[in-house]
Amino acid sequence: MFCLADMLWADEEFIGNTYPQEVCAKILHSMEKLSSVRPDRVIEGISPSEFSVLCCISDYPRKNPGSAASVAYIASQMNVSVPMVSRTLRFLQEKGWIERSVDENDRRSVRVTITDAGREIFEKNMKRVVFTLNKIISVFTEEEIRTIAELYSKFAAAMENQLR
Repeated sequence: MFCLADMLWADEEFIGNTYPQEVCAKILHSMEKLSSVRPDRVIEGISPSEFSVLCCISDYPRKNPGSAASVAYIASQMNVSVPMVSRTLRFLQEKGWIERSVDENDRRSVRVTITDAGREIFEKNMKRVVFTLNKIISVFTEEEIRTIAELYSKFAAAMENQLR
């Protein structure tokens, strides 16, 4: 990333050149750090994509009592394709962490539920995620968190608008 930073500052069209170099260096360095953060250092015994799918499956009945998540719902929540979710579901089913069934009201739809074993690994890792985030967030004041949230949202929206 620092080679990229040097090249950016050498480019006259880079808008970052209108700000002090140490400001842009901090942003680029922080982006590099964030991109190297590996969620598999927080969760264990499960891949990040498997954890995300289990999260969607676990959360759905909380919002829709008595109902199980559909594959299409999971894909939409994760902003990925149905085939990608289906592959992950196959792995989760092989591990005994989920069960799939055809929706009785719509034979084209598959509903997914978490098993006791799946719930156990999910809840264990959810506790690890909460513990980690609590430690990270605890170093900031409420005002700092509000500022970070506002600026991070603005930054993410700008990136999304530009990269779509």
